[in-house]
Amino acid sequence: MKKRIGALLLSIALVFSLAACGQEEKPAGSSASATASESKSGGKGYVIGFSNSYNGNSYRQAMEGYAKKAAEELKASGEVKELIFAESNQNNSTQVQQIQNFVMQGVDAIVIDPGSATALNGAIQEASDAGIPCIIINDGPVDSKADRCYQINFDTVAQMGALTDYVCKAIGGKGSIIELRGTAGSQFDAIAHKGVQEVLKKYPDVKVAAEVYTDWTGSKAQSELASVLPTLKQKIDGVVTQGGDSYAAVQAFQSAGLDLPIIGGDNRGYFLKWWAKDAPKGYNTISVSSNPWDGATGVYAAVDILDGKDVPKEMIHPYGVVTADDVQKYANVKDEDIACPTYDRDWVRENIIKKK
Repeated sequence: MKKRIGALLLSIALVFSLAACGQEEKPAGSSASATASESKSGGKGYVIGFSNSYNGNSYRQAMEGYAKKAAEELKASGEVKELIFAESNQNNSTQVQQIQNFVMQGVDAIVIDPGSATALNGAIQEASDAGIPCIIINDGPVDSKADRCYQINFDTVAQMGALTDYVCKAIGGKGSIIELRGTAGSQFDAIAHKGVQEVLKKYPDVKVAAEVYTDWTGSKAQSELASVLPTLKQKIDGVVTQGGDSYAAVQAFQSAGLDLPIIGGDNRGYFLKWWAKDAPKGYNTISVSSNPWDGATGVYAAVDILDGKDVPKEMIHPYGVVTADDVQKYANVKDEDIACPTYDRDWVRENIIKKK
């Protein structure tokens, strides 16, 4: 599965016109969404569980917010009765129990942001055996072979490859970089790291001076870098980050009195505002991020699956890119906002669910 996802690459990784998260961008030509009369819920509405392995950063909170937004839309049409959240705080055993609880409650479908590629397989199989589809989003893929397991993943290798390639070229193809990673043991982190490593093979004179786990949070990134930077003897020329910690890297270098390297951005408001307003004159970089709209996409896909529509087992969700040409558009975004494309239900159906 991982090889297949990696092979899809740039056919999905388009650079979209971005909007700050919270401001929906509806592509032209959308038709009306399905109504309750078309839903197999019989007008009662489906109950959907949402199992989130972590919600302690702005990305995950935005993802949950978008899932709620989609659920409210589908409540209004009578297709969804309730969306129930459970967060496991990075504890795989807890997430397994929460999925099992959803099965016992008799929910109709479960959207899952997994904390592990393998630890949830038994719980996913239990749900599938009970006729409950599981829709994996954001931190997949998982290795489950369950019949009713559906996966909506990012092409994370391409995403991180694009960011890493830009940084390597910007520093002239040689020098030292720091790789800011996510949560140790998570599937997304492992695949993102693979994307970095694959690009670095093209740049043998670019060396990784340190790998730092940040849990995709600025506070941990800043504290970890405050400890790591004084121990490094070489000048740091670039920083590659998975998300949630780019501005923290800026602050860490400034606090240490060091020259700013080329720091790959993460589409967070903190970083984009700094880049647009306060970065040194001529400071160029690129900002790349996964898209928390996949929370809404997971809810839309769950209802289509329950309605018996043709939904593929593997889907790819587009990510977002901000370049120097775009950054001034985000000079006044809120600190916690994430610049990302947002879509309506029909766009999701045509470009993610139906695209094969």
